[in-house]
Amino acid sequence: MLATRTRRHHKTIRVATYNILVGGARRHELIRDVLTRVDADVLALQEVCDLDFLDDLAGTLKMRVVPGAPSDPSTSCHIAILSRLPIVRSHNLQHRGRMLRSHLYAEVETGGKAIPSIGVHCLHLAARFGERAKGEARRMRELTAILDDIDHERRQPHMLIGDFNALSPGDPVAATRFFRRMHELRSAGLLVARDNGYLGPVERDGNNNARLDAAWHAAGIDPRLDAGVPILPRQVWPLTSRLPVSPAVDRFLGRFIERWSVERLLALGYVDCFRRAHPRAQGRTCATWLPAARVDYVFADAKLAPQLAACDVVGGNRWPDRDAALASDHFPVVADFSV
Repeated sequence: MLATRTRRHHKTIRVATYNILVGGARRHELIRDVLTRVDADVLALQEVCDLDFLDDLAGTLKMRVVPGAPSDPSTSCHIAILSRLPIVRSHNLQHRGRMLRSHLYAEVETGGKAIPSIGVHCLHLAARFGERAKGEARRMRELTAILDDIDHERRQPHMLIGDFNALSPGDPVAATRFFRRMHELRSAGLLVARDNGYLGPVERDGNNNARLDAAWHAAGIDPRLDAGVPILPRQVWPLTSRLPVSPAVDRFLGRFIERWSVERLLALGYVDCFRRAHPRAQGRTCATWLPAARVDYVFADAKLAPQLAACDVVGGNRWPDRDAALASDHFPVVADFSV
């Protein structure tokens, strides 16, 4: 388990990334409690839709806050960086037509001698799993824009941190358990066909909230997390009732999932901090109600990676947290660096 706030004889800083699921509505107190226990020095958030809550959260955690408005004006959720450490400079880079969200950057003073400052690049790559190559084509375009931005920054130790919506080479995915779960939700009437050819959660109309909440509870999912249940193409649905739950079938299906985004970062010399710390652990971060895949990452560049002290998933077996499974559909990822 990643050590809690026990300081060694040298300076250590803690960073964390957390997708709070569409602004965290009805879950603000849970999110605040989880992050209080995480006790990060630098925090990257995704899906921040309520800027008042962001300000309140920063006040509770005693952190400075930098929000990043999305590139696509039709996308309501921001990303954000919060820091207890001094922020030297920051900017939010929007790439209209290339990114849905934005690329938020902050340079943070660590107070350490080995690494006196670090660059923090917060990002949230698009899901869009119904698009070409399960959305990887779009994510590669977004990642190219981010890497171009980084090429123009002052060269310093830095990290890319956030929700990548992408799989790492070799990482297994619990595809058959996921499909079986989707079939159960559809049979319970919680997933319905939509006019656009997709199936997704029943929409709330203000009159059916109590009934829907009870149905989600009966299905074993906290109703506050229904917004995180994925919307999938209708042609996928025959698979949900026919596939057996099988690790062998998971491995077979995993061969057909493109993993270009993470492969590109690894080829450029970035280090996947969780995988460096845990060569064989699954470390799945999503969904909290059915951990199926690892999509949230901390990537360190070649200058910062040797300083990695620990990395773990909050809410996983190595770092249990009573609220992490209810606060969002993603578990936070935490990394400690000696600076």
